[in-house]
Amino acid sequence: MSEPIELHPLYYQDNFEQLCATVWEQYEDLLEHREREFYDRYQNLDTRARCLYIRLISRRGPLFRSEQLSYPELGDLEAVISQLVTIGLLQRVESPEPELLLPILRKDELLQIYSSQLDGRKTQRKADLQAHLLVTVEPDQLVLAWRDTTGPDCYLLEAAYRDCVELFQLLFFGNRRQNLTEFVLSELGVVRYWDYSLDREYRLFESRQQIDDYLLLAELREQYDEALENDDREAVLAAVDPLLAQEESTLLVQRWDRLRNRVARQLERYAQWQQALTLYRCSRLHPARERQVRILQGMKRYDVALELCESMAAEPWCEEERDFLRRQIPLLQKKLGKPCQPADTDQFVEEQLLLARTENVEQAAAEYYAERWDYACYVENTLVNGAFGLALWEQIFLPLPGAFVNPFQSAPLDASSPDFYHRRRAAIDARLQELADGDLQAELLAAYDRYFEISNRWVNWRYLPRELLQQALRLIPTQHWLGMWRRILFDPRANRSGFPDLLVVDAEQGYCFIEIKGPGDQLQLNQKRWLRFFQQQGIPAKVAWVQWSDD
Repeated sequence: MSEPIELHPLYYQDNFEQLCATVWEQYEDLLEHREREFYDRYQNLDTRARCLYIRLISRRGPLFRSEQLSYPELGDLEAVISQLVTIGLLQRVESPEPELLLPILRKDELLQIYSSQLDGRKTQRKADLQAHLLVTVEPDQLVLAWRDTTGPDCYLLEAAYRDCVELFQLLFFGNRRQNLTEFVLSELGVVRYWDYSLDREYRLFESRQQIDDYLLLAELREQYDEALENDDREAVLAAVDPLLAQEESTLLVQRWDRLRNRVARQLERYAQWQQALTLYRCSRLHPARERQVRILQGMKRYDVALELCESMAAEPWCEEERDFLRRQIPLLQKKLGKPCQPADTDQFVEEQLLLARTENVEQAAAEYYAERWDYACYVENTLVNGAFGLALWEQIFLPLPGAFVNPFQSAPLDASSPDFYHRRRAAIDARLQELADGDLQAELLAAYDRYFEISNRWVNWRYLPRELLQQALRLIPTQHWLGMWRRILFDPRANRSGFPDLLVVDAEQGYCFIEIKGPGDQLQLNQKRWLRFFQQQGIPAKVAWVQWSDD
């Protein structure tokens, strides 16, 4: 067992400064005056002041009680706080907003400070006490009562330039989801990342306008979520015009379209059909076209709906759209009195199993098949995806603008988009041809050893033992692997799931994928899609329907 890794006491300072230095190196030309001012002021702090600022800016806040600050590694904090206040990175708050003050007081403090207003409410939750005070007591009185009960050594602090720190984190990570915790996980060895290029030429944002558009979109999304939460119909309707008018960059297309689809779907619920149609027509993201067809069908405009379906069939966006068209086109043709070819009924190879009852139906089935085949293993989504990640490792981590923007990514930012393949088409096609012409088993086993335990979104090392990969590569033909990987490339988001539960292999019988269904279970849409594909490609697969022998 390896020795645990210990972080040095000021690890967070190193991490924050690496983040800031990287942002300055890559985006200095796009930073505005306030952001430059923040960076300059931070650079003029001594070590202890830097550390305290990082500690506070990393906490939820925004207000902090001076008497509750305790960081032993920084010693006495008064001089440190004074330096931060003087340089403008901390602010003393004399008259806090009650909505910010009350949450940082303990429940017993609320009951003591506002005893007359909370008489008889001791058993209520702190959140209920706060809500009662905010609606029954004047804001000035709430603040005054708090100040009258605190001593001169107790005061409130607020970290300044929080917006600038959030912007630096956005520029470093390329999203607002990741934070400084990523550094710690990497340093502790919990996650290992591939050493891909992070040159300035590959940065995510190429202009200040792109940054501002990203922030605008985030603000609109928050406003929309708040409108939904408050059931504010007028505010939802007000979100339409900005989504129609915005001329977004390629970087933000999918983010804008995702919000367009959400707002348009809500407009449908309000029966605002024409507005919903207009918004969907601005979107290039599924299910925008499917929703248009459904609205047109509801308006009995069957001819327009069928015309749209036929154009969709010529160039479908994703697997879900293909499925929708498979069902919908015959229905519309029938509505219009046109000749139609009903969708084919699925006829998968099936097997009925009678097994002793256990809690895990897949495990019971695996044990059954292990007695009849050389090897049976639960694989579901891990095997084909894992082999895909190993086969196309270099292409997945190919340096492209906006693909890798921080050192803590297990996949490029466009990994779930159809653009993933289109942007790398030449490199991927060349690699697939190389694998078709070479020794696939040797290539992938060498890749397994070379990349073992390095983070790759397609490869789940925990559930991809080398023996499983070796057994699968031994009997599954190369063309079958290539066919499955090309299907993943068409729609990476949808086609990473839905694989059968088991793989069984045998020197005489060959191999077979088996989907296990327990009593009362049904095939899901993505599972049916893979089973249809297997039939088309001649890939052995079947569905095993399990019944318990003691029923």
